[in-house]
Amino acid sequence: MSPPDTTGAIGPKSFIQIVNSKAGVFNRVTGARIASGTLNQLTNVASTVNSFNPQIIWDPTTNRFYYVAASIHSTADSRLSFGFSKSDNPRNVTADWCHYQLRFGTRFPDYPRLGDSQFFLIVGVNSFDVSGRVFLGSDLIGISKPPAGAACPGEATFKIGKKMDLRDVNGAKVFTPVPANQTDTSAMGYVVARNGVLPSDRLWFFNVGRNAVTGLPVFGAPRGVKVSPYALPPSATQPRFSKKDAAPTLDTLDARPTQAVQAIDPRYGSFSFWTQHTIANGATGSMVRWYKINPARNPPVVQRQGNIAASNRFYFNAAISPDRRVDGPNRAFGNNFVIEFNVSSRAANINPRIMAGSSVNGAALNFLLVKTGVGPYRDFTCRTPKMKCRWGDYAAAAPDPRPAAIGKGQVWGANEFSGLLNPSVDRANWRTQIFRLAP
Repeated sequence: MSPPDTTGAIGPKSFIQIVNSKAGVFNRVTGARIASGTLNQLTNVASTVNSFNPQIIWDPTTNRFYYVAASIHSTADSRLSFGFSKSDNPRNVTADWCHYQLRFGTRFPDYPRLGDSQFFLIVGVNSFDVSGRVFLGSDLIGISKPPAGAACPGEATFKIGKKMDLRDVNGAKVFTPVPANQTDTSAMGYVVARNGVLPSDRLWFFNVGRNAVTGLPVFGAPRGVKVSPYALPPSATQPRFSKKDAAPTLDTLDARPTQAVQAIDPRYGSFSFWTQHTIANGATGSMVRWYKINPARNPPVVQRQGNIAASNRFYFNAAISPDRRVDGPNRAFGNNFVIEFNVSSRAANINPRIMAGSSVNGAALNFLLVKTGVGPYRDFTCRTPKMKCRWGDYAAAAPDPRPAAIGKGQVWGANEFSGLLNPSVDRANWRTQIFRLAP
């Protein structure tokens, strides 16, 4: 399948990666794969179900991993699969997990984004009709977190609420709501969304609180934050396969945010909400813009933002995280952050690779090559040079709850790069890489 849609989460004992339709558990020290299986096994649905767009996070508050994925049983039976590990150290992708389903009928919940608060899992989706072509609106779902223990609670015990068709203060639809994965826990959850129409100079925030009487989620009104203008990015170029064989371009998405992490920054003494998206760099390039925002203010306040850009290069498919450590009573770091992303370019002869940048105590970014692309990319969605290849819809970045003893925080990431194309074997030449970085 293509693209890989690389996601992953780091816990105190293991790293769990989900790539497209497969899931794996890895020893965080040795890197050895402990277990693997299919996404349908993880979500506990039949092999005939079309499951995709997986997300997984680690939650230091409940000491569990949580997952969500879209599972389409039929055109009239769209569902969200969600669940969690029974402990902080799952050893497989089946028995060590609890599994549940939310039914949406003919409203297809595409592109689920997973975050949390003290009380809830928070899922944002872009919903379409059964054809998958008509956008109905962006929705938020709040699902209460389970109690402690290894038992799987009954489905009816969860407190679940939905806010359908999110809109800004002018009544216009917003797009791609992304809840933050909270490191330091907060009773309030925060969600960012892209403006519905581009170009724009607005992002939109939504709160997810809790009704103290009913235990149900309470969804707040839209709150806009003004940012530097942004617009749809062009597709990324890549080197030719040969003098006679041009390579197709790569999809850089549509300026939507793709993930977010929230943590306390000790310098400010308050929560910071980290997110990013790929946007246009002038008329001919793409760049990554990142934000550090205080989401609790009204309106939210941009504390920092920056662009990763250069002429003749395309930057895209990023993920960002502070280095905040939260592990039981242990809380440290958080002054620094890491952002990882893809780069490619025909003019600069760069095959799709993984790079990262880090900032220490508010300083400028320093950059590092994480993984070199081996060759141009092609898959079954882009057989001719005039076609546009799907690339990953998202990458992953998260702070390490139990970093190695080097006196600083660390961030784990997962992303894709181009491998060596063997047309007789490969239908797609993407590869994935898990990595750990210290700012």
